Amino acid sequence: MARVPDDDNVPSIARLLALTDGVVAIALTLLVLQLQVPIEHDVNSPGDLWSALNVDGNELTSYLVSFVVIAQFWLVHYRVLRGMKGHDEGLAWRNFAFLLALTLMPFTSDLLGRYGGNPVALTLFGLNLIAINLSTQWISHYAASKKLLVDQRRSAHDELAGRVRAALVVVIVLITITLAWTDPSLAKFGWVLFIFVPTSGERIARALERSRQGATSATG
Repeated sequence: MARVPDDDNVPSIARLLALTDGVVAIALTLLVLQLQVPIEHDVNSPGDLWSALNVDGNELTSYLVSFVVIAQFWLVHYRVLRGMKGHDEGLAWRNFAFLLALTLMPFTSDLLGRYGGNPVALTLFGLNLIAINLSTQWISHYAASKKLLVDQRRSAHDELAGRVRAALVVVIVLITITLAWTDPSLAKFGWVLFIFVPTSGERIARALERSRQGATSATG
């Protein structure tokens, strides 16, 4: 039988959260660097400036989508770890896997902004999102399996909503990657769907819970 470690011997979860917060802040800052200010000197009219900006929506779209995605995954990460009283080396390495995937976001976002019509850029961006998503779920499952680490368990609703949001991310990415190889101009609009993932996840989770309760009442 596993021995419950003393609280003094368990590394504080605050240290892991502080590291993650710092890396996320840097990643969010790096994202904005992909938006370039024109350096041409013959910009005299609004039309000239607009042309100098070379605005086609790709860079701004990739920046906004990446910012929203990183913010959403930070919230998910915080919800998973906030109820923990400590961590072990296994959890730390899984958290580093999350940070590895997340710190690639500025690169794949910039790639998408510069080559938004190229299916390879769209595919790499999508795979990056899936990697962040899977690493987050990896942390969640590990934390749930290590009951000695969890101070207060997440509610059944939070667990279900988290799984639904993760599934929605994968579905959106797969649809967008498929469109990237058939109609790249349409694929870039698929990323906008990430804005609706949090609210959609909550609604679907509630609907599933009501469905389960209805089925239980019917059989009871």
